[in-house]
Amino acid sequence: MKPMNYELKKVVDRVKTASGQLQNLLKDRTWVDEAKKYADKQATEAKKLFDGDLGKIKTFLESERKELERFQKQIPGEVDRFVKFVGGQRKELEKLLKAVKKASQGEKSAPKRPRRTTSRTKTVGAKKKA
Repeated sequence: MKPMNYELKKVVDRVKTASGQLQNLLKDRTWVDEAKKYADKQATEAKKLFDGDLGKIKTFLESERKELERFQKQIPGEVDRFVKFVGGQRKELEKLLKAVKKASQGEKSAPKRPRRTTSRTKTVGAKKKA
């Protein structure tokens, strides 16, 4: 039983020592103050680094916003032009389709006959040659 008590006493002493050290750290707030100072210093350094980049980003975004506004103003006019163009193309396509339909119906209804030459056309042609 003696070795067990000795081990327990050893563990209890270690816990008391650690507890005392923890109490001292909690009472002594200098390390907290040092950590705050370090964090503040790092924050100011980070702000310095970001300030230049933020300025560049702001100017870039402002120029992009102006360009987008200009494009938005142009969109209605472009849409109108596109609608007119498509309407014109549709009309042209309809004309072509009518012409093709008419031509295909003409071929189906009556086959083309060779043109007859009359005596008049022959004489007119003969006079020109002579």
